[in-house]
Parts: sequence; C-alpha cells; structure tokens
Amino acid sequence: MKIQVLGTGCKSCDTLYANAVTAIRKIGMEQTAQLEKINDIDYFTRMGVFTTPGLVVDGELISTGRVVSEEALIEMLTSRK
Repeated sequence: MKIQVLGTGCKSCDTLYANAVTAIRKIGMEQTAQLEKINDIDYFTRMGVFTTPGLVVDGELISTGRVVSEEALIEMLTSRK
C-alpha cells in the first residue's frame, strides 16, 4: 500500500505524517506500507490538492485541507488491506 502525505512542511502536514506513521505501526503494516512525504506543489495540483495537507492512498485522493486523526487512518487503512 502506498500512502502519500502532500504538504509543504507546515504544522498540519507534519501532524498528518506523524499520525500516518503511528497508524501504520499500530496496525502492523510497517513491512507492507510505503509512506512518502511529498512537497512538490506541481504534484499537489495534479492530484487536486489546493489546500494542504493532502492524503493519497494507492493513487486515490482521500483528504485535503485537514489533519486526519490516527483513529480514522487506522480504520481507513485496515479496510483497504
């Protein structure tokens, strides 16, 4: 599973990334999930993210402009396993 956090390094972007790291650990996906932090603004716009942070899972835009909680990430990722 490929998880991308799109952001320019703001506090919200860093928090979303940290939440993703924790969620991946809590559900034991360290070996199967590929987590990336992307700060390429051109990529943001191609993905439809105009307000950061953005969350993309396996090429699908999941969230934009808000920090997804650890609990919501756990639920989302386990439903996609």
